[in-house]
Amino acid sequence: MILEGGTIHTADPALPRVRALPIDDRGRITRGVEAWEGDTSKVSDERIDLGGRTVVPGFVDAHLHFLSWALDRLRVDVRNAPTAAAALELIAAQAAADRTAGSDGTWLIGAGWTEAMLAEVADPAAALDAATEGRPAAIWARDRHALWLNAAALAQVGGEVIRREEAAWATPLPAPTRAERQRAVSLGQQEAHRLGLTGIHDFERHGGRATWQELDGQERVTLRVSSALPSEHLDAIEQLELVSGFGSDHVRIGAVKAFLDGTVGARTAHMLEPYDDGGTGMELLSTAALADVIRRSAALGLPVAMHAIGDAAVRSALDALEQTHADWRDLADVHSRPPRIEHAQLVHPDDLARFGALGVVASMQPVHAAEDRQAAEAAWGSRCTGAYAWGPLRDAGATLVFGTDAPISPIDPIATLAAAVNAPLRPGQEVTVADALTAMTTTPSAITGQARRFGRLSPGAFADLVVLDRDPFETPADELASIEVVATMVAGRWVHGRPPW
Repeated sequence: MILEGGTIHTADPALPRVRALPIDDRGRITRGVEAWEGDTSKVSDERIDLGGRTVVPGFVDAHLHFLSWALDRLRVDVRNAPTAAAALELIAAQAAADRTAGSDGTWLIGAGWTEAMLAEVADPAAALDAATEGRPAAIWARDRHALWLNAAALAQVGGEVIRREEAAWATPLPAPTRAERQRAVSLGQQEAHRLGLTGIHDFERHGGRATWQELDGQERVTLRVSSALPSEHLDAIEQLELVSGFGSDHVRIGAVKAFLDGTVGARTAHMLEPYDDGGTGMELLSTAALADVIRRSAALGLPVAMHAIGDAAVRSALDALEQTHADWRDLADVHSRPPRIEHAQLVHPDDLARFGALGVVASMQPVHAAEDRQAAEAAWGSRCTGAYAWGPLRDAGATLVFGTDAPISPIDPIATLAAAVNAPLRPGQEVTVADALTAMTTTPSAITGQARRFGRLSPGAFADLVVLDRDPFETPADELASIEVVATMVAGRWVHGRPPW
């Protein structure tokens, strides 16, 4: 087929724009239209008029937790509740609906509360008990680093009503069944394609890898998935001899994920200087321990992705990478799989240039700057000059990739684009439309060693692309958020929308 009659951005520096895009019967971009036009042995003669619309490479969310997000879409969500009382009303409504449907015999699980919201509740366990009428309930915080349980739940699992970080993640909540996981992820893929996503870097801790493998074996995966491995499973990873990039065209092993600290909202992000109310957050992994993880992972051909939000955690990650540079250098240079610092929400000015000097990827979530603005200002004050510093990191030579951290933030690449350009915490921290699109299309594929196959609309690459209703490069900055996805294609196949438009 040939796409024509619109603006086509290829993200290929050799030919940034083309008037027509030919796609062969293997779902790959082929050579120029003039060279093969009428050669039906290579391509069909179908022509598709874009009608003035714009084509860009498919969006890739470089950091999310897909199974959690997909399951949350089917559960109670209190993210938009303005108060704790409103959140409890939503939970009570879900519990009532479950009773009516006859499905109230299991736990009620949801997400979305904030620390400020919780502060309004005098007795969190009792309040949650009242909302669910005694049904066991577990509600995750918006940042997924804390868990709120009611008395009925505590009767089964014991422990604290509010538990944070590792204590929260270790809570033995009922696991979804295989059928529930597969259904949620299948429906989630449809929604992801509707929003323009063709690829993801998935950091799901439990259940996600199995679900992707199950669906891939049934040829039901349409996203390009790079699936991370938890660093706490390094012994098993070594024994199984897993390597980065192993897998199919749709599901591949990605990076090893390590946690260095917590979050700004919970004041568990690890800080160089204390918070105003004292304390420097939580150090979940020392520099020495992280260096060991990096060396062991590099020996297996696996890059490391490090969750680091506070400036002390970011510095610790950079220190460990500097100490182990000889161990992972070839992995980055030869195999195009560099190490990554996930979030990097607060970077000390002295550490900005170290990203570029070391060749470290800054994997960031622009929407967080808007969502966390109040919490960041309260926690970091004047230090916010180094918060969500996409522009300064880019100027210092860092490689940027953007994502959403869904379900922490909505899985919406257009919102990510708009936030990166329009919503910095401080003036000068924004990036251009070109930089943002590169961080959402080309670079996420390049840092997984897949630059020749994905991320650009160049001859030989897969036709993973998005049709937009207008050109982001010609759209006023304050109107970027209103750009609409018309259609999404993966490997030459429409997975959302299709002509006639």
